Amino acid sequence: MNEIETKTIQNYDYEEIDLRDIFKTLNKWKYAIIAVTLICMLLSGVLSFYVMDSVYEATTVVSIYQAQLSPDKQGSNDIEDTVNELGELPYISAVSCEQQIKSPAILEAVIKELDLPHTRNGLKSAIKTEQVKNTNMVNITVSNNDPKLAASIANTLREEFIIHINRINKKKMAQSLDILEKEWLHKEESELDIASEKLKEYKLQSRSIDYLSSQLNNKREELTGHQSWLALAVIDRAAQDEGIKQLKESLDNTSPVLTTVNTANGILPADLQGIDIKDGTVNSEHINEAYISLMDSYNKKLTALAELNVQIEATRQEIAKLEKEIPDLEAELITNQIDEKKLQNEVSRRENVVNLLTSKIAELKMTESINLADNNIITVSEAPIPEAPVKPNKMLNIAIAAILGLMLATFSVFLIEYLREDEGAA
Repeated sequence: MNEIETKTIQNYDYEEIDLRDIFKTLNKWKYAIIAVTLICMLLSGVLSFYVMDSVYEATTVVSIYQAQLSPDKQGSNDIEDTVNELGELPYISAVSCEQQIKSPAILEAVIKELDLPHTRNGLKSAIKTEQVKNTNMVNITVSNNDPKLAASIANTLREEFIIHINRINKKKMAQSLDILEKEWLHKEESELDIASEKLKEYKLQSRSIDYLSSQLNNKREELTGHQSWLALAVIDRAAQDEGIKQLKESLDNTSPVLTTVNTANGILPADLQGIDIKDGTVNSEHINEAYISLMDSYNKKLTALAELNVQIEATRQEIAKLEKEIPDLEAELITNQIDEKKLQNEVSRRENVVNLLTSKIAELKMTESINLADNNIITVSEAPIPEAPVKPNKMLNIAIAAILGLMLATFSVFLIEYLREDEGAA
C-alpha cells in the first residue's frame, strides 16, 4: 500500500469518526433540542396570536390615460407648435402617478379629510403603489390595523389624487389662457390692425396696381392699334406711290392743249381773232380737259401721300414712345405687386395667428370647464374592506421560529460539547 492510499484511508476514517460524533451528540441532546424548538414555536405563536397587532391591506386600482387636446398636425409651423405646446396638459404616466400619490399635498388632504392621527411621513409609510406590469394601471395599497380605515384611506387617497390632478390641470389651463388671451392675442390683433392699415393705404395710392394694370392694358391696346394702322398705311403708301407714277406717265403722254383744224372758206370772216385761216382751213387751240383732270388727280395724290407720310412718321414716333413707356409701366407694376404681396402675406399671416389663438382659447375655455382628471384617471376598482389580515402570518411565523429554534439549539449543543472537550483536554 503506497503513501497516497494510506492518507486516503486515514482521511476516510477521520471523517467517519466525525459523523459518528455528530450524530452521537445530536442523539445525546435530542430532548433539549426538541424542547428549545418547541419553546421558540410557542413563543412565536403567543406573539403572533396575542401580542402582535393584525395588519390589513386595502387596494384600489386606477388606470391612467393621457388626454390629447392638441393632436399632431402635419406641416405645422413654429407658432402653431408653440401654441399647441402651451395648451397641452401636464403629462401623467403610471410612473409619475406612483410618485404623485405620495405627495405632501395629497397626504395632508387625506389626513384632514379623515381626521387621522398620522403625520405625513407616518401615512406615507403605510402607502404602497405599484404599476401593473405591461399596463397603464396602478395599484394603491394602504396598510392599517383597522380594515375599514384601511379601505377608507385607500379610497380617499384615490379621490384626493384625482382632485389634485384636476387642480393642477385647471391652474395650467388658467395660466395658458392668461398668456394666450391677454398677451399673445392682444399683441397679434394690434399687429393685424397695423398690417391691414398699411395694405389699405398702399392700395389707395395714386399709382396703385389697378391703375397701373389699366394704364398698361390701354397702352398695349394703343400700341397694337398703331402697329396695325402703320402696317396698313405702309401698304396704302406703296399703292399711292404706284398710282402717282401711273398718273405721272399719263400726264407725260397727254398734251395740255388741243389743236382743231376745220374748213372755213366762205364760212368765217377772214379777220376773226384767234383763228388762223389758211388755205380754206381753220386751225384753233384750246385747253385739254383730260390733262387738267389728270393734273388735278396727280396733285391730290401728292397731297394725300404727303399727309400719309406725316401720319406714318407721327405714328412711328408714337409707337416708339409707347414701346419705351410700356416696359417702365411693367417694371413699376411688378415692383408694386411684389410690395403689395408682401403686405398681403403679412396680413394673412397675422390673421392665421389670430384665428389659431382664438380657436385655442375657445378650446382651453371648454377644457377648463370640465374635470379632465375624471377622464384621465379611471377607477378600475374601489378598495373593499379586507376580510383577513396580511400580517402577522401566524403559521409562517411559527415555522420560522421552529427553524430558528432548531438552528439555535443545535448550535448551542455543539458549542457546549466543544467547550467540554477543551476542559477535558486541559
